[in-house]
Amino acid sequence: MTQDCSLTPSIADENGSYGDLCFPKGIQVAGTGEEPDSGIEVVSRRIGGNEGNVKGNANKGKPWGYILIHNKKIESFKKQMDAYNLACTGERHECFIHYSYKYKQKSNGRGVIKKQMPTISGLVFLQGTTIDLQQFLRKNYPQYHLINNCSTGKPACIDNGIMQPFMEAVRSHPENVTFLRDPFVKFAKDHTKLRVLTGLFKGLEGYIVRVDRDRQLVMEFGGYAVAIRGIHNEDFEAVE
Repeated sequence: MTQDCSLTPSIADENGSYGDLCFPKGIQVAGTGEEPDSGIEVVSRRIGGNEGNVKGNANKGKPWGYILIHNKKIESFKKQMDAYNLACTGERHECFIHYSYKYKQKSNGRGVIKKQMPTISGLVFLQGTTIDLQQFLRKNYPQYHLINNCSTGKPACIDNGIMQPFMEAVRSHPENVTFLRDPFVKFAKDHTKLRVLTGLFKGLEGYIVRVDRDRQLVMEFGGYAVAIRGIHNEDFEAVE
């Protein structure tokens, strides 16, 4: 991975209590309308229905899987996929690669070189059902296989309603998205799972964790744990 971070100790000692639950200070959590003493702002305004990015987009596109390719072959593969989708009259498989900037010192030792690189070496996302992607790869790229979700042991399948806001965040503010080394399940300890009620990630669930000295939303993403910055002004509710 070229974009990574180290985790600071648990934020459990910073949490304020609300009933039998604990929430990070400064995070707005929907409740019953009673103001707790911890300084957490209770959000009485509730989001009606099941609208949101997850529900709204889930039926508008097929899910996503991912493969791993040698870094030197990624650009060639991306061009081939773009050409395939442009000429395709049948099943298209959109291709997405998460890039971030890597800084390397020049060979003469004077200054640095800024180069755009895949955030996770060789990670390529493809849109389509697991069966469709397996058939496509078997026919066109037999050397590649869908990567399994480590928690299920089956090919990772990312809902389009999760993938779309993720891609939008990466395109607009790539520095706000960080892939973490630790598995998602590790973040459940001492943290309450929350659902986002507002903003780009409305409807998604995760934990508020202090990462790189900043409180971020850590969510599961096809077996990876991904941290999202810039969520301080959003509203949340506890996931029952």
